[in-house]
Amino acid sequence: MPTNSTKTTQKAKRRSARAVGDTRRPSRKRSSKRRPDDYAYVIEDGEPAYVLIPIEEYEDLAKASMVEQAVAQIKSGDEDLTDADELALELAAERIARARRAAGLTQKQLGAKLNLPQSQISRIERNPDRTTVRTLKRIARALGVDVQSLV
Repeated sequence: MPTNSTKTTQKAKRRSARAVGDTRRPSRKRSSKRRPDDYAYVIEDGEPAYVLIPIEEYEDLAKASMVEQAVAQIKSGDEDLTDADELALELAAERIARARRAAGLTQKQLGAKLNLPQSQISRIERNPDRTTVRTLKRIARALGVDVQSLV
């Protein structure tokens, strides 16, 4: 029967082997709660400097940290929150104008192709939320792009 000092020495040897790069998982059954000595350590200057953990656990920790940071930012009130619908409209407006410029057309030229006044093309590029799907399809066809690339 091993003595306490023998058990302590064996435990220290196991920890030492794990500390210098043994990345094998512990032989005992995995419980839902892991203990610090379940992980491999990288030792620098005689002290544990890094812990090697399974990638799944690392990803879970990273996600939890990102969620905590996001919640803290929202609660602080320092962040300007943008409405998703408003952002989608801004992006659509930019895409329509960019596609028109890429086609080498002015608002007046695009209006002439669509039999619409330049002022309506300008309004569509500034505020596309009142534009009908039919008009968006006509614009896309005139610019030679897919309507989905505009919205």
